[in-house]
Amino acid sequence: MRKLVAAVVALIGTVMICAVLAGLLMIFESEELRHKSQTALLAATPTIAGDELRSRGHYLERPLTCWSLPGHTKRHMRVGCSGSTTDRKRVQVIGAAEDKRKEEYFTILLNGRPLVQNANCLGADCRRKKD
Repeated sequence: MRKLVAAVVALIGTVMICAVLAGLLMIFESEELRHKSQTALLAATPTIAGDELRSRGHYLERPLTCWSLPGHTKRHMRVGCSGSTTDRKRVQVIGAAEDKRKEEYFTILLNGRPLVQNANCLGADCRRKKD
């Protein structure tokens, strides 16, 4: 009988620990996308990419022109942007957001060379996340 009681107590303890761990996992996994739709990602990308470029000493001639990339869906958002700097360097930006994994990635090319690769935030979005 004592072995049975000990086994039940151990089982209850194990279940409680698993429940606490599952709860913590849900709390930390409940991250939200900063840009929750294709429209939001499309609207934000020129601003945050321009901010990131300025922070690295590259100034845009005019705001980036952005568009939705072919094949984007509600769950797999994709944006492309282009423009040029005041010293005539070509700028290309690719932004992507995955709703299922709650992840965003941005790449900035300057004259075809990576300036930023697969960053999870750009510009002001990075500063907001740290605050």
